[in-house]
Amino acid sequence: MGRFRHIGSEVWLQVDRDELQLLSQSVSEYITLIDDGRPVGPQPHELSEDDPFAAWERSFGQEPSIEDEHLDDERDPVTERLFPPAYIDDPEAASDYRRFTEPEQRAAKLSAAQVVLDDLGKVSRGEVRIRQEHIDAWLKTLNSLRLVLSVMLGITDEITSHDVAERPDEDPRAWLHTFYSWLGWMLESLLECVLPE
Repeated sequence: MGRFRHIGSEVWLQVDRDELQLLSQSVSEYITLIDDGRPVGPQPHELSEDDPFAAWERSFGQEPSIEDEHLDDERDPVTERLFPPAYIDDPEAASDYRRFTEPEQRAAKLSAAQVVLDDLGKVSRGEVRIRQEHIDAWLKTLNSLRLVLSVMLGITDEITSHDVAERPDEDPRAWLHTFYSWLGWMLESLLECVLPE
């Protein structure tokens, strides 16, 4: 089972071949999930060298497209968990907030996940070497993977988490809970490794 430990200025993760394959595949699928093809961040035609707020100001004068009007209705539970609404009681404010912040949030999640995937691609003798500047990306990506699995498992609180854990091994989703628990153990292991005692 994978575990983290400090080796000099790096953190090393010990994994076997199956763990490496499972983690790499999961991160790859997560990248595909959040990289929905929409442009991330301001696009070149929207920027002005003279006025960095020009694109932002112009966007207030644009009429929303049909696609934009239905964007919130089409959000699946996984996306909602990864990008929770800022204003629960005000859908219009939540939509505006999402419109201006979600591209940057997606870009950050994609960047972090790619760091993890790149590190996993450099495994040597069953060890993944993680530089100090990559630890935050690992923490965020492992946590996001758990969020995705929590939606798939129907976990919303301690009670539902306990109910899921009590499912029999024959349950088709039992292996998902095992993976969910393993990711939680990895997060705890990494935090114990990097946080001061």
